[in-house]
This record gives sequence, structure tokens and C-alpha cells, in this order.
Amino acid sequence: MSESTNVARKKLGEYLLEAGIITDRQLKEALRRQRQTKEPLGHILARQGMVSEADICRVLHQQLGLPIVELESIAIDEQVIALVREDLAKKYTAIPIELENRSTIRVALADPLNAQALEDIKFQSGYFVRPVLAPPSEIVEAIAKYYHIDASVVEILENIIKNDPIQEIREIVPSEGEENLDELMKVSSGPPIVRLANWVITRAVEMRASDIHVEPQDKWVGVRCRVDGLLQDLERLPKWTQGALVSRIKILATLDIAEKRLPQDGSFRVEIDNRRIDLRVSTLPTAHGEKIVIRIVDQERSALHLDSLGLSEQALNRIRAYGQRPQGIVAVTGPTGSGKSTLLYSLLQHIHSVTKNILTVEDPIEYQISGINQVQVDEKSKKTFAAILRAMLRQDPDVMMIGEVRDLETAQIAFRASITGHLVLSTVHTNDAASAVTRLVDLGLQPYMVASSLISVISMRLVRLLCPKCKDQYAPVGDELRILGLTSREAQGVGLFRPVGCENCNQTGYRGRTGIFEILELDDPLRRLIAAGGAESMIRAAAVESGMTPIGEDGLMKVMAGETSLEELRRVVFYEEEAARLCPSCRQTAAAEYHFCPHCGHTITAACLKCDRRVDATWEFCPGCGTHRVPSVIAGTDESLIPAPEPARAAPARVPVPPRPPGSPRTPSPQRTDVRRDLPASGESCPSKIRAARNSTL
Repeated sequence: MSESTNVARKKLGEYLLEAGIITDRQLKEALRRQRQTKEPLGHILARQGMVSEADICRVLHQQLGLPIVELESIAIDEQVIALVREDLAKKYTAIPIELENRSTIRVALADPLNAQALEDIKFQSGYFVRPVLAPPSEIVEAIAKYYHIDASVVEILENIIKNDPIQEIREIVPSEGEENLDELMKVSSGPPIVRLANWVITRAVEMRASDIHVEPQDKWVGVRCRVDGLLQDLERLPKWTQGALVSRIKILATLDIAEKRLPQDGSFRVEIDNRRIDLRVSTLPTAHGEKIVIRIVDQERSALHLDSLGLSEQALNRIRAYGQRPQGIVAVTGPTGSGKSTLLYSLLQHIHSVTKNILTVEDPIEYQISGINQVQVDEKSKKTFAAILRAMLRQDPDVMMIGEVRDLETAQIAFRASITGHLVLSTVHTNDAASAVTRLVDLGLQPYMVASSLISVISMRLVRLLCPKCKDQYAPVGDELRILGLTSREAQGVGLFRPVGCENCNQTGYRGRTGIFEILELDDPLRRLIAAGGAESMIRAAAVESGMTPIGEDGLMKVMAGETSLEELRRVVFYEEEAARLCPSCRQTAAAEYHFCPHCGHTITAACLKCDRRVDATWEFCPGCGTHRVPSVIAGTDESLIPAPEPARAAPARVPVPPRPPGSPRTPSPQRTDVRRDLPASGESCPSKIRAARNSTL
């Protein structure tokens, strides 16, 4: 027996009568009206107030075991709708929902006991029918939406444009190779769903968004945009727009619109306001339908210049100098979306000249730069990073850029290329500069190879810039003082800025982003330490001693300059130990481990130098061990409470560590004797007053 006839032959009125929902008199009156109007019995009973739609669905569910569906929570595919003609759907108050398999279609009916309706839908669609229940009013509403989706979308567009009159839907043109989409891409005369998709894209571009998220939910479809690193709501659309909107985007990206169970990737190009914009599309099947993310690459708006990234003058000069090196490796590290690719492209722009052959291998190519040879990775055709790199070495390169060093084979080829006279630029996914070094060793590279080839590791993050039109100045308090290493008395005169929100920044308080950086440049002591297999913490301490500015300190400089807020810095930089402190005397930043300011000698510690107990900067004695302290004055002066210093103790001389031969076991690195890891171990560069104060209290 087919699915279409596998239901009881009782009539709807009989079930309602047995359940006590209606009386025999009411049933006879409704049947009389049905003979006159030819309407479904359920419609007549509901309109006369004899029963509710919920009563009908509940009784049929209990008697027949048919599931009840909520049509507002279902996105019906256009191809499924096309299986049943509109006149047939209206006649039987029925709407197809989905294909269960190759032979069966699920149909929501107001009266699933109507055998003629089941047979007619089966004959017209060519599928067996599995009936489900839905309130008749919901079915009628769904028929109006899905069979006249253009008119429904027009209504949505009118509401959107009315609520946002500054929006303008511009013409979107197909990218190269999209030969049969010209008519679909015409905004002025195209279908309303095309205009809706175009509005989403153009609005996101106007918001300076980097990504568009189309997210199906239970009863609606959310559209969000990532602006300055954070997602913002753009629009909430009815659930029934899901299928058409997703299909439209997949058509633009030349994806298979029939494939809904597997992820897909594609791309297309649009032209908005005479600007060429590339869009990369990724689909992901979820519980509520296909989620789509569109990455927006606005080549003209993206300024690929080193001096526009937020680098200090010293850091800018360093990075420019790296580009002039004849060989070696420069690695950029940071999490996804931290600006690594932008920094590398900007460095390539700086290096680019007619005298140099520059090749890149990327996955994917984010920016196309004239005069540079860029190669796209394609795993399906065996164009892997390693395979392309081997071919590139036969192309007489001067500079090679590798999108990411993600495995040992790629790392080995890259480092061998740097040894044989090529400048190599790449990215590594780690959290800071020091961990990038150990990451390369963990991949399988020999420490001596990393030490000899690596020029520098640049760690970076992106922080949002405060809106210049609405930012507000205030005095730091509480936890903010703790991060800065200041007491409330010392913070007098220190002004920070916080976000407010205005039309210029879309009420967020921020507009645009800038970088904060940590540059680990290898010198001879660092190379010896890395070659000897030094731990990450030792590499970081040695780098700070050699002059590396930790990323937190660089961020605090931008906070003090009023470029960003302390709240934003804390969102981006994780403070395991507070990234840096602000000296209350000279207003310079100093590492959290420093007890004295290296710039002026002022006491900045918030802990006892002897027992490491947390104390107030104004206390004269440590309550834990009774040690005299320097309460916010320069150590060693007449105001100091520290007694006269003992004779200075000579620190042990450093013994150079020879490179470890290949294959030999790793030996433990010599431990540093100074308890403050970021002060020079020998004390030679410390002011005498700081040295005397330190020796007398330890």
C-alpha cells in the first residue's frame, strides 16, 4: 500500500465527533455548508467557531499518529515547491515541504484524510505522499509566500529601505567566467530575491565589513556582518526567505545549489561604486539549514603600506630593513584575523621592484598585486604548498612568500631556500613571537637551522581605534590602575579614553583598526640560546633583555596616546601577568616583571622584593616579612627607606653555548641567576641606584 493511501478511511467529522469536540448537530450543519461551498470541512468548522485549528491538529495527531509541523520554522526549497502546482495546493490547502527520499515527498495538509487530495498530489508530483499536519491558516499563508515569493520579498525590501533610507542598491556585475548570469544580475529589473541578496552585499561593503554571515535559525534567518573584528546584526529575515537567498548566493559563486549535505567553497566578483570587490563564499550544513559566510576583499580600500599599519617609527624601520636582506626568513605570527597577511602584502609592496623576482604561494590568494607572481594552492590537483615551493625554487626567485608554514615538509623547503640565498616571508599560527620559534622546532626542524636562518618573528594583533568624534576622556580607577601599576595618587593627571558611540561609528564607539606588535629580532645571544634548545620562556626573557617591546606594552602606548581603550586592549591581549605597567614618574611603560622603571629608576613594583607578597606602593614595610620598602620614591635617595647597600655582588659571567650537533640529545639550558628575568643578568646597564636598592633588599 502506498504512503498516499496508508491512512484511515474515517472522515474528519467522525474523529471530532468521537473526541467530543463537536456535536452531531454541529457536524450536520457543517456538512450542509460544505455541500454548498465545496470548502474543506475543517475550514467551515473553524470559521464558525465550532473548533479551533489546534483542536483539529491535536485530534488527528492522537488518532492517526501524524506529526504536526510548524511551517514558520521550515525553509522550503524552491525545487520542492515546484513539484505541486499552485492551483492544486490552493484546492486542497496543501503545500509540499521536503523530499524524504527519491520516491516520497512530505506534504502538509489541512485535511490529511482527503484521499482524493493525496492521489492528485501523487499523480501531479510523481512522488508518493507522506502527509503531515499543519494549521490551515499557516498553510494558506505559506502558499501565498512561496508561490508568490517575489511579491513577499518586495515587501521586505520596502520595509528595509524605509527603515534605512540611506541604503542604495547598486548594480552588481558577474565575475569572469560567469557567462549565463547576466540577466540574473540586473538589479533594476531582476527578481526581488536578487535585489535582496544585492542589498545584503552592498550594505555590508558600506559598513566596512570583512565578512557576511547568513545564519539559519529555528524560526528566522539572521544576517550579521563582522566590522572591525566583531559581529554586528544587519537584518533578521523570515524563515521562508532562507532557501531562495541561499540559492541566489550559491548561483553567484557557481556552487551546486542541489548539494545541501556537504560544505562547498566558491567565489565571485562584484562592482560597487566603481570598485572591484572579490567575495569568497563558504557553505556549511547545520541543523537549521545551510549557513553561508562571505569573505569580502575590497582591494581598493585595503591600504597595503607599512606606514599605515600602526607601527612605531623604530619598528617600521626594522621591518623595512628586513625587506632588504638578501636571505633569511621573516615569520609573522598571530591568531586568525590578526592582520598577518596584510603585513606580509605590505612588506611585499615595499620590496617590489623591477630588479627582483617575487613569487608567492597562497591558499587562497587574498590580494592580487601587479608585477608579483602569485600561485594558488589546489589540493585536488596536487598543487600543495610543498609541491609549488619545489617548483618555485627552479623559477630563479629573489623573494618567496609562503601563506603558512603548517607542516614539516613545507618548513624544511622554506628554511633550505633561505640558506641558499632567498628571502622567505611566511606566517606561523602561534600566540606570540617566542612560541613561534618553539613551534618551528616542534614541527621537526633542527634548532640550529632555525637559529641560523630566522631573521625575525613579528607577532601582531588588531585593536579597534576609538572614534575620534565621540571618545571620552576619564581618570583610570580600580582594575585599570592595577594593570597600569599605579595607585590612585600616582594616577592623578593620567587620562585615558573610552568609547561612547555616535552615528559616525554606528554607535559602537570605535571606527577602524590598527596593529599592536611584538618584534623578536635574533641577535647572537638569542641564536645561541635557540640552537641550544632553549625553552620558550627563556627565549622570551632573552628577547626582552635584547630590547624587544612586548605586545602588551606596545598596546599600552596606544592606550596612553588615546588611540584605543584599555578595555579593547584587554579584549585582544590576554593578561596572564599584566602586560606592562606605567611608571608614575616618567609615564613610560615597563614590563610587569620590572620592580623599578628602567627609564628613570622609579619604584613601580606592587610586590615585596623579598617574599613576593602583594603590597600597596605607599606602604613602608611588607606585612609578610617586615622588609623595608621604597614607597613610591626613587630608590637610593634621601627619601628612601631602604638601608645602606651592601657591596655589590658580581654576577657570574655568561658562558657561550656552542650549537648542538644534529642528532645529539638536547641538554638543559643554563639557568639565569637574576630573579627579575627582564633585567640584564650582569646588571651593567642598570643605574647604580637601582642596583644598590636591589642588592640591599634581596
